[in-house]
Amino acid sequence: MKKILLPLLILLCIESKATTWNVTVENFQFSPASLNVIVGDVIHWTWASGIHTTSSLSVPAAASPWDSPITSSSNTFDYTITATGTYTYQCDIHPLQMTGTITATAALPIILSSFNIASKDGKPLLKWTTSTEINSDYFSIRKSLNGTDFKEIAKVPTSGNSFVEKDYSFTDEQISASIKYVYYALAIVDKDGKTQLSPIIIYKNKTASAKLIISLSPNPISGMGHLMLQFNADKTGIMQVKMTDMAGRTILKTELSAMPGINNGHIHLGEIPAGIYTIYFSLAGINESYMITKE
Repeated sequence: MKKILLPLLILLCIESKATTWNVTVENFQFSPASLNVIVGDVIHWTWASGIHTTSSLSVPAAASPWDSPITSSSNTFDYTITATGTYTYQCDIHPLQMTGTITATAALPIILSSFNIASKDGKPLLKWTTSTEINSDYFSIRKSLNGTDFKEIAKVPTSGNSFVEKDYSFTDEQISASIKYVYYALAIVDKDGKTQLSPIIIYKNKTASAKLIISLSPNPISGMGHLMLQFNADKTGIMQVKMTDMAGRTILKTELSAMPGINNGHIHLGEIPAGIYTIYFSLAGINESYMITKE
């Protein structure tokens, strides 16, 4: 009888503490734009610049929608996750540029006490530790090249049932030398098929070239003038943007906030006349220029 009661007693003592996740709102992006959370956690949006909103697009059936301004006069908003499932949201003022996703799972009786990433022989080495495992089956290693869309790349068996620390690791051998940032997460799966997601972590590929701009689109730019871009940043900072015409005259200057990892940005060129321009980007000592066409 004691052998049965001991695991049950330990299970009852496991506390699931709510986590507050901070999302910065600035320069046409939510940062981070994707979160893995546990039911009961709180999402805390904080204004940094611009005039924006955080407005739900879709929520699980058992959850409530939300809609709040995020501005200099209404600079924070909190939302408590009450149901498992996927929550999507946007800025209603900039719906094409600013979107976010929250994936919520229920807490399992499996405590992930650490999850981090290092580099070994130029490859990402994921290392994690559990302090408690009950009815666990395997870890699903998930990978994303944009921080939003994750795919399973491997499975690692768990210990099943344990009340002592267990260490695990996985090396991703399939990483392109041209990609600077890669995102990883763990899905902890128990023997009943239930899943709990870990936080998302970022790997910086130090062997990749110091490329700033990942993509500029569309090009040519339509009359509406929405130029979308993705760019890399090693640390928090400000990217300087300047655009000149064919005669070398400066047509536009602006700034975009940068957070570590892959950033999304938007430059509005609706009032710029049709023509061919050069756009210059500068961040942390990296300078790049591109030709763009405005129709």
